[in-house]
Amino acid sequence: MMDSTYKTSKYKMPLFEIVGFTSTEKTFNVAFAWLSNEKEDNVIWALQQLRCLLRRETNLPKVILTDRDLALMNAIPAVFPEAAALVCRFHVKKNVRTKAAELVKVRDGEKVKAADMRERVCLAFEDVLDSSTEAEYTENVMAFRKLCERWPKFVRYVEETILDTDKEKLVSAWVDKYMHMGNHTTNRAESAHGVLKSYLTDDLGDLVKGWESIHRMLGNQFTQVQTEFGQNMSVYGHTYRKKTLYSTLMFKVSRRAMRYIHTESKRVEFTGMDSMKCGCLMRTNYGLPCACLIAKKLHHNRPIRLDEVYKHWKIICFQDEEVGGDVEDDYACTAEWQAIQERLRTADVSMKNEIRDQLRKIAYPTTTDVEPPTTNVKSKGAKKKKVVRGTRSTSRDKSRWEHVEEYFTETQASQSSKPSPSIPSHSRPSSSQPTASNPMPTVSEAPLTVSNPLPLTSSSQIFGINHMPKFMHPFIEDIINVDGDGYCGYRAVALAQRGNEDDFELIRCNMSRELRLNKDMYVAIFGCEERYQYICDALLPPPRTRQRTSIRNIVAPMDKWFTLPDMGHIVATILDRVVVQLSILQNGPCETFFPLRSIPSPNPSSRVICLGALPDHYVLVKLKVGCPIPKSNKSWKQYCAKQSLGWEDSFIAAQHRFEEMMSTENVVPIKIVGAGSRETPLVID
Repeated sequence: MMDSTYKTSKYKMPLFEIVGFTSTEKTFNVAFAWLSNEKEDNVIWALQQLRCLLRRETNLPKVILTDRDLALMNAIPAVFPEAAALVCRFHVKKNVRTKAAELVKVRDGEKVKAADMRERVCLAFEDVLDSSTEAEYTENVMAFRKLCERWPKFVRYVEETILDTDKEKLVSAWVDKYMHMGNHTTNRAESAHGVLKSYLTDDLGDLVKGWESIHRMLGNQFTQVQTEFGQNMSVYGHTYRKKTLYSTLMFKVSRRAMRYIHTESKRVEFTGMDSMKCGCLMRTNYGLPCACLIAKKLHHNRPIRLDEVYKHWKIICFQDEEVGGDVEDDYACTAEWQAIQERLRTADVSMKNEIRDQLRKIAYPTTTDVEPPTTNVKSKGAKKKKVVRGTRSTSRDKSRWEHVEEYFTETQASQSSKPSPSIPSHSRPSSSQPTASNPMPTVSEAPLTVSNPLPLTSSSQIFGINHMPKFMHPFIEDIINVDGDGYCGYRAVALAQRGNEDDFELIRCNMSRELRLNKDMYVAIFGCEERYQYICDALLPPPRTRQRTSIRNIVAPMDKWFTLPDMGHIVATILDRVVVQLSILQNGPCETFFPLRSIPSPNPSSRVICLGALPDHYVLVKLKVGCPIPKSNKSWKQYCAKQSLGWEDSFIAAQHRFEEMMSTENVVPIKIVGAGSRETPLVID
């Protein structure tokens, strides 16, 4: 599904959004593109970028659904000629209903009311769209013409604007030849617009703010999809239990596909093995066994084979793309490097500078010369006083059919429900946003658990700073506490990387993937296969209990905790950042972990994540740029790639300073003192 949304930035650029859906029918975002305008050339460029990302022919879309945007409808055949382009029925029906409200009139004194006549006309048009065969389509069109013969302008509009041009993209007789999987509207894209707008507070931000909102949304979306995949791989309905028909499909296809098959099996009593009665729409539109095939399976007591289910329904986990042959050889770029080197030898100085600048952009993606879009400057008229603008809503403007339906009060209400008049929708406080009555919780207000200890008594106002080396206190800007549910280490990493500690599940998923893809390297680092397996198991979700509880609502067992130094290498490598553990000697050593494979970034001192180790708890420590850091972990020096050795070179001076200051500090054992002890006696009035 493809559609554009508006009011996402101060530049008033339309945001082109492309969405799909998983085997569990969960909508997910495929791509975004801000366009300067919605002309055909810009849309073609966006679709070409999408096609470059989908490298394999098997990944190309088979069906694309859009509204009646002419530029988009013309661009799709140019970029995806093999895909079937369909048009959203919802928008077409609303346009026809709007035109009927303007043109379909009745004379005074007639028995039938105007609203009832318009409803009959719209129902007749829907019958035309639902025609299952071309013969039925012809009959329904004739019936529609006869009903609307009193309004020739309306009939001309429907035929010339919709049926003559787009019947193959709208009418079931043609649409049902493609595997659209029940999608006839762009409602999924419209819903995705609404989800994105919930992350955007207003339309006054720049493109960076919009990108950050999209990034947060995609992280949460990934977690939701992963959760549904996990449920489909571990839970099944009792309807399919001990039935031969579904025996080969258990935990190999999604539960949504199983439900479709079960619903289709109820038609067996009517259709039997007759394919004419069956119609085989389930097989054509969904890629699943139809009623006549199920009848044959039941007759012979045979199960449904996996190859009789379309591959889309069998994707219930995130799979690593398998590459090999020509695809793998493409990444070597040997011929390209030789051509670049040859050109550098023969080119003039200006061309060498141009090639160098382009290579630097590729090598250091954090630096860019991209500038924000230009805004038109008004050159006429006197200067106006600055007006302080309030928060502007990102809600879309009303469509034409909505204005028409409001004008014709006798028609049915708009499809979208209106908010309560007593509380406007734009003023309702969100539970995730701070308000006067619902302020954001502070560290002191966070609930304390067994694994979330009280901070030590200190003259400083920074949480838990007495658990850090004293000589590092001047270099600590802040210490941020996280939830003490056993996932505190992952939460601290998620807070540093993504700005939201609740994204820790995504961090765990990426760490698990890194382990699986580089098993040999990590077995060597950990020293044995058993330790590697222990770390892998620690990153898996905890075992399910009878009580249905989310991973966010339970305390993790000890074997799921974040552990250093083993996990320090993984975090540094997947995030391409420097990970520092800071603590006093009782809580663990101070050491630094660098990425194992990547090339150092241009400004590595700004890419430091510091984790503070408290007793049975981790926190996020905000360090000043250029501060001392501990020595490197010994295993990193032994197993890192050659191109990664430069990471340590940028911090040698800072590490020497840390060692010098650490050697001069006299570490005094720290004990947690409770209320009522000799040091802090209770005073009773």
